[in-house]
Amino acid sequence: MRRAGLVVLALLVVALAVVAQLADIPDGAGLRELVRTAGPAAPVVFLAVCAFGTAVFFPKPVLATAAGLLFGVGWGSVLAIAGFTAGAMIAFTVARMLGRDAIAGWMGERLKVVEEVFARRGVEATLVVRLLPIVPFALANYGAGVTSVRGRDFAVGTALGLVPSTVLAAVLGDALSDLGSPRSIVALSIWAVLAVAGLWWGRSLVKAARVDT
Repeated sequence: MRRAGLVVLALLVVALAVVAQLADIPDGAGLRELVRTAGPAAPVVFLAVCAFGTAVFFPKPVLATAAGLLFGVGWGSVLAIAGFTAGAMIAFTVARMLGRDAIAGWMGERLKVVEEVFARRGVEATLVVRLLPIVPFALANYGAGVTSVRGRDFAVGTALGLVPSTVLAAVLGDALSDLGSPRSIVALSIWAVLAVAGLWWGRSLVKAARVDT
């Protein structure tokens, strides 16, 4: 039964990723029009779109950019972060229910060190993952569910880790669509700094866990 749950989880993640690639996903303009038609309920609709979209591999930068354009940097960032965190928790909960028990029995020595980091310092470990742009956001949500990180720590770490990238996307809009523009250079530079900081922080956590064990 444990292995069956893990197989179902793997198939679910692959299926969602494939559908996200093949589906006709609306661009920023289409998303903004969809939310505008909701009228006064637009913030609630947008939050729900962010939550559901996050769980099904909808491109997060599109949603973060739309948040800034629709609601302004401040309010838009709050809505996006809340929606992304809710979606992350949906994916986390699904993975925890289906795959955690199976994974726990297959831990090698290196993975046990990572497990120790997530168990003892879940907020920091989650923050590190969020600072690394090379780790797909949606995939990290499902992956975290099979670790020993507490749900509360994962939620807090996710919300805090989303602040830099979400605010940056809301401020700079679609700057990354023009890689030669000054705005895109600023965005890429900041993301590079965050990635380096995440790598350094992650190595420090792993070293500390090895010393403790």
